[in-house]
Amino acid sequence: MAADITLYEIGVASGASVSPFVWRIKFCLDRKGIPYRSKLVGLSDVRTLFDGRFETCPIIDFGDSQLNESLAIADRLDELYPDRPAIFSGPAEREMIGFFDQWLTYSVLIAGILPVYTLDAHDCATPKDQDYYRESREAFFGQTLEEIVADRKERVHDLRRALEPVRQTIATQPFIGGEEPNFADMCMLGLFIFVGTIGSLPLLAADDPLIDYADRGFAAFPSETGSLALKLSEKPQ
Repeated sequence: MAADITLYEIGVASGASVSPFVWRIKFCLDRKGIPYRSKLVGLSDVRTLFDGRFETCPIIDFGDSQLNESLAIADRLDELYPDRPAIFSGPAEREMIGFFDQWLTYSVLIAGILPVYTLDAHDCATPKDQDYYRESREAFFGQTLEEIVADRKERVHDLRRALEPVRQTIATQPFIGGEEPNFADMCMLGLFIFVGTIGSLPLLAADDPLIDYADRGFAAFPSETGSLALKLSEKPQ
């Protein structure tokens, strides 16, 4: 079954896979040791796939069924491969992850990251996706991309402060999940990959402990992150 899995990913002009939600699933597949085929598509291609049933990636194709919500995909992977390392240790962790996902999506991604990096994301998109990206994001925010990011140098400091709960958590343990990264860490690392790939403004200050946290996280998934070249912080590369 595993050899028949195809993961549809959002690609940018450089050929990199950048969706933070896709990266969650790449980490899940890595954790479970499941081989898969990767297929890069553009934002504007997604609605042409599978009779238009999905509007975004990740989309995972098991051959006889498809899913596109990251938490639903993680649940399915645990269901299909119970003999491999679990994504969720049990129902309690799974419910807590649901809360973390909501916090990260609305308080960090939508309220923080997009107002700082949405124009960068547009500029890194493939030429055929740029019009779609601009139209969809400007409709969502009710402003032009340029207006959204006009005060981004001030906003990035607010965004850094929004990540303080993660800093406080890793002050006493290596990962949000404890001694080993769990799905919450996969979500966080996916956001770092997104920003570090497309961002022209460093997300993290040079002395931010989240830099070492990100390095530990990427080292835990070497088969997926070994070729990454991210611009994530003010720290000299």
